[in-house]
Amino acid sequence: MREIRKDPIHNRWVIIASNRKNRPHAFYREEEEVGSKKECPFCEGKEKKTPPEIDSFRASGKPNEPGWEIRVVPNKFPALTSDGEPRKVYNGLYYKINGFGIHEVIIETPYHKKNLFNMDKKEISLIISMYKKRYLALKENKNLKYILIFKNHGKIAGGSLPHSHSQIIGLPLIPPEIEEEIILVEDSVKCHYCKLIQRAYNENRVLKRNKDFIVLAPYASVAPYELVIYPLQHKPCFEEIKDSEITSLSELLQDVFKKYNKVLGNPPFNYFLHTAPTALTPRVYKNYHWHIVIMPKLTMTAGFEKSSNIYINPVEPKEAVGKLREAGEEL
Repeated sequence: MREIRKDPIHNRWVIIASNRKNRPHAFYREEEEVGSKKECPFCEGKEKKTPPEIDSFRASGKPNEPGWEIRVVPNKFPALTSDGEPRKVYNGLYYKINGFGIHEVIIETPYHKKNLFNMDKKEISLIISMYKKRYLALKENKNLKYILIFKNHGKIAGGSLPHSHSQIIGLPLIPPEIEEEIILVEDSVKCHYCKLIQRAYNENRVLKRNKDFIVLAPYASVAPYELVIYPLQHKPCFEEIKDSEITSLSELLQDVFKKYNKVLGNPPFNYFLHTAPTALTPRVYKNYHWHIVIMPKLTMTAGFEKSSNIYINPVEPKEAVGKLREAGEEL
């Protein structure tokens, strides 16, 4: 199959080229990086190797001591700094903002070899609960226009340490990708994402659903085996997620990563959470629909992608969903 598909939300094209999956080295394979527990600054008992914790869920102990289940610390090498306030500077063709922002690391587990491929539902629930807790805390900072939660797993996907962790960056601007999404839905009568969910049903691209969430392969998937998780009810804001919904989401995430592990063997991946910007009023984002995008890092972007912003995906989305469904039957 060869098709050039237009993403219905973003201004980008994707070439679906199924014949390319048979090329030598079509998929990148990365040996699972475990690293040395002795040297890992994120392991329990190494609390002094990180900046002082900002937040945590604890079974016992005091801050910066063992006994934690999840810890949040400032990034030791932050992309942005929370000193001062954002200042915009215009200079002819150039426009800049000083490097204001917040950069945090969520250490998801005290155990060095735990990750989303082998965590239980309770452990994943704690991660989602901490996402919500930190989001609500950062939302109080009126200088932040957008709060981005993301995870890099594996060296090729940008993971700097093998110990399971996520990151949060609070920005003084709305990222262009989110701006595109908001512009599309701002003046629409109905939610475009709800339409996409229905189309995925019709086109057999739904992997699974439960009472609160659905996971599907996008029509124009940028990456092989890319999946998106949506709340079934139309909801613009992630931070309004209920405890019962956190449980449902955790069950779905656990199942998705078991399937990935079965089919792709603990692949490197990125995931990120898109939600309504803190800078906008409900009137502007009422037709937005928060979601989580999961992108296994199986192929390399090279000259064509970098020069054109057109991506090549060697796995047709419906085919990817079929293989993941089959894996689920054997779990």
